[in-house]
Amino acid sequence: MLSTLSTVIKRHSLLTFFILAYALSWCVVIPTGGSLLPWGPALAAIIMLAITEGKPGVKDLLSQMGRWRVGFIWYVVALSIPIGYSLAAAGLNFLFGAAIGQLDPWYNLLLLIPLLLLLGGQWEEPGWTGYALPRLQVGRSALAASLIFSVFRVGWHLPLFLYGQIDWVDILFNIAMQIVVTWLYNSTHRSVLIVMVLHLMQNVSGGLFNPMFSGGDAVNYAWLKAALYGVIAIGVIVWAGAAHLSRRPSVQAEAVGEPVAGV
Repeated sequence: MLSTLSTVIKRHSLLTFFILAYALSWCVVIPTGGSLLPWGPALAAIIMLAITEGKPGVKDLLSQMGRWRVGFIWYVVALSIPIGYSLAAAGLNFLFGAAIGQLDPWYNLLLLIPLLLLLGGQWEEPGWTGYALPRLQVGRSALAASLIFSVFRVGWHLPLFLYGQIDWVDILFNIAMQIVVTWLYNSTHRSVLIVMVLHLMQNVSGGLFNPMFSGGDAVNYAWLKAALYGVIAIGVIVWAGAAHLSRRPSVQAEAVGEPVAGV
């Protein structure tokens, strides 16, 4: 029985991973009133790797999380993208007549940062980016893998949509984010760390800029952010990915061990 189950899991490892990631993350939805456990995808990845690849697979995932020697420019990119679209969206919102809302004291953000470091969305990325993304790139272009994967990323947030914690504009935001994430990951030789930096900075910039607006102005700001992130994603495709969109890894080892460059 156990050997049969193990065989099924190995044969359908990616699907099993997504089911497990959703289950582990959604198990706290009802008791917390709609929150998700951000470590769910990472825990699912570790469980799957332990079953299917053993210690070498888990070690490879941990090495991706610690891959910090990627070049200074990639840290600049990961940090500046969220600040860039947030600032631009806020400026455009004011230009279109938005009023500044009631701002929280500046030190509230300092109190928020430790919470984000512990429970922020960056902890999704070892599972999403370190485990699932390279496997989705097997036999597909990086862009196709990004678009497919964005469906799973959006689906994972479904409880947040249903509980009204995020708006449906986040679908566009997540699609754009996934394209940028794939580009960063592939361009830094599978550095999950740089993707975690990007995701953390998105959370920090959200904590900084989102409270500036309320009501309809907040809705407009969310759409502006998503649209600007979409522009960045399109820029990535045109500038960095045009030469690589049709390139497909020839074997699984290439996709999982060394993904194609670009998007």
